[in-house]
Order: sequence, then C-alpha cells, then structure tokens
Amino acid sequence: MESESQPTGEHAGLSRRARALVAVVAGAVAAAVVVHLGMVFFYVAPSNVVSERYATEIYDYMSPELVQDWRLFAPEPLHVNRSLHARARVKTDAGMVSSEWIDLTAIDVDGTRGHLLPSHTRNPLRKGWSTFLETHNADYEATSTTGLIVATYLKRVALMRMQHRIDGEITEVQLRSAARDVPEPAWSDLTTSDDVSYTVLPWWPVSEHDFPEATR
Repeated sequence: MESESQPTGEHAGLSRRARALVAVVAGAVAAAVVVHLGMVFFYVAPSNVVSERYATEIYDYMSPELVQDWRLFAPEPLHVNRSLHARARVKTDAGMVSSEWIDLTAIDVDGTRGHLLPSHTRNPLRKGWSTFLETHNADYEATSTTGLIVATYLKRVALMRMQHRIDGEITEVQLRSAARDVPEPAWSDLTTSDDVSYTVLPWWPVSEHDFPEATR
C-alpha cells in the first residue's frame, strides 16, 4: 500500500488565505491592546494636553467597569445599606394626589439579575445620589453649576424608573434616602441600630422636558 505523500515546501502549514487572516487578527488584537493601554495610561496620568482634549472619550471607555481605584485593592466594607425612594404629585380627573413612595433601588436591584453589565443598570441612580450630596449644602441648595445639572439628572433618572408605575400626569417629584446600619457579625462585640434614617429632599417641579422624547 502506498503511503500518502506529505505536503512540502510552500504547500506545508497554513494556506495563504489562512495566514493573511491570522495576520489581520493579530494586528487587530495588537491595536486593541495599544488602545487599551493608552486609555489606562491617560486615565491615571497627571492632567496633560491629551487627557484634557479627549477627557470624555477616555472616561466613557474606562467607566464603570475599568475604573482605576485603589479601594479595589483595599476595599472598605459598607457600613450602611441605602435605598432611594421617590413619590410624585399627580394630576388626575379627581384632582391632585400624591403617590406612595416607590423604592427605586429595589427596581434597580431587580434589573441587575441576569443582566450582562449590571453596573450600567444601577450606576445612574447610585452615582447620581452621591454626586448630588457632594454638590449641595445642608439645605440641599446647589453650590455650583454642576450641582444644578446633577439635580436635574437625578430627577430625570428617578422619573424614568417610576413613570410607568404612575397613572396620570406627574407635576412634581420628591426623593428620599433611607439608610440602615449593616448588622455586625455574630462574633463582634459591637452593636448597631435597626432604626432607619431618612434624608428627604424638597419637591421638584416636573415638565415634559424631563422625560425622554420616546415616552412623551
């Protein structure tokens, strides 16, 4: 029986088309690595011409999954469980009524289950609230233009969560934060309170511009 001849010379190994495909894929991977390393470098580097010019693009690429934060390596456990609630004043055929408080955080938690990128589901509300506190004084008055923008942003995020759960025209919305201490483990000698502390914001007026165009 004759043995099968083995390919030699230029016919051995991958075909020309396969080699070209491997070269293209390798080039794409190399380019992606270079872009990634460049984004990370300019994100963590001191402010410079490039990072200032492309600040939006760099932030959008890095946040939220790739944010560089030393707390990732030395995390501080949460001491407080916090949830955000909202209620609305609604114009109905019977007149103006106030809705019950709606747990916006619970809505977001439900949205993370089975979600491929869960941080995108919860970040708008969580980050909006923390930034609101940083840009407002004790009377919940904005201390900068950023504060005014954040308040509008937080209001619109809340309305997006609750608009399909309210019957009637929403004319005002009010937010509150409910915080409760995280219980200490059984082996700890420390104690925590079961009381819930509330931070209640004033009523904010609502206009048609506070809703996405597709839902008006």
